[in-house]
Amino acid sequence: MIAFRLLEPSDIGALHDLEAEVYVPALHVSDASFVRLMELYPEGAIGAFDEQGLCGYAFGVPVEAGTTLDLQVPLDGIAERADTFYIHDVAVARRCRDTGLGLVLGTRLVEHGRSSGFTRGELVSVQGSAPFWEKLGFRRVLEFEYAPGVPSAKMIAEW
Repeated sequence: MIAFRLLEPSDIGALHDLEAEVYVPALHVSDASFVRLMELYPEGAIGAFDEQGLCGYAFGVPVEAGTTLDLQVPLDGIAERADTFYIHDVAVARRCRDTGLGLVLGTRLVEHGRSSGFTRGELVSVQGSAPFWEKLGFRRVLEFEYAPGVPSAKMIAEW
């Protein structure tokens, strides 16, 4: 059984273990960036836990349209004119793949963005995940390298 709760700074070690399992090193997020997202927008930092511990996580935060978060540099703050809900990250442990957990986490962030009054969502799709995000209503608008050697796609959804 999976339980959900907001992530806390004490979860950093488990976040990095899961991140190392699912992402190439160039896509790893700094401790400071993870913690800052939790501080700035706690309701957008969701952890999924099973009997073995953290098995999935999701981060989302309000930003101004067109913003792409840096993986290593913590976000300064929530922009006063934030008009877009940015999905920064959704990751699922191998042991929980093909269970629908990724869709649950992605849907939670999309629904949170909508219910918070945002009419636009943005994200960067990495490691071939664009088809997953298309299921949640996102479309590709720009192909680029989010990190050196990592083909990525900027994606947008209008709600």
